[in-house]
Amino acid sequence: MPGLIYLVVSRHTTVLVALAAASSVPFIDLIWRLVQGKKPTWAGMVFIGAAGISVGLAILLRSPIFILAKSSVISGTMGIAFAVSAIVGRPLTRTIALRLSSEHPDERRRLAERWGKPRAHGVFCTLSVAWGLLLIGMGGQHAALAFSVSPGTVMAVDGPAHAVLTVLGIIWSVLYVRRIQLSHPDLGLLPARTEPRD
Repeated sequence: MPGLIYLVVSRHTTVLVALAAASSVPFIDLIWRLVQGKKPTWAGMVFIGAAGISVGLAILLRSPIFILAKSSVISGTMGIAFAVSAIVGRPLTRTIALRLSSEHPDERRRLAERWGKPRAHGVFCTLSVAWGLLLIGMGGQHAALAFSVSPGTVMAVDGPAHAVLTVLGIIWSVLYVRRIQLSHPDLGLLPARTEPRD
């Protein structure tokens, strides 16, 4: 979406304005959620804040690099947060998994107790470190693109590269957790498949 917006707008205005328009995607997502009656997510608000700061700096200092490097800063910061969360013993992957697991507080509480056991805790710490390293690497890749190629190339390559690396990370995570689950089914790290009844 950002790449498409940039491609269309850049034909009629300056690179800086086109990049600012492409950065409006989180705001568009917020408006769409509000129209549907959904609450804004904390992640969405972070992206909106980051977009606002980067666009403001780019316009103030007349340099597109602040917008182009935004993804690098966000990915790197998230990567550090994931890695640090594992080091301090409160892995973000466990927090995210609990939030996505169920909307019922009782079910979340049961899962929190089960996933708080040492073996499950170790799995979530490993996942947090792995995602931390991946996100830091993605931040480095974003920075390399921002400082070495044209804005149009960054907008064309950045999104697909981010998507591919994220999908690969998800696939690795699922395979890793599945391997642990096969050895220790009592951990309940993956949803159990229910067999159809006759």
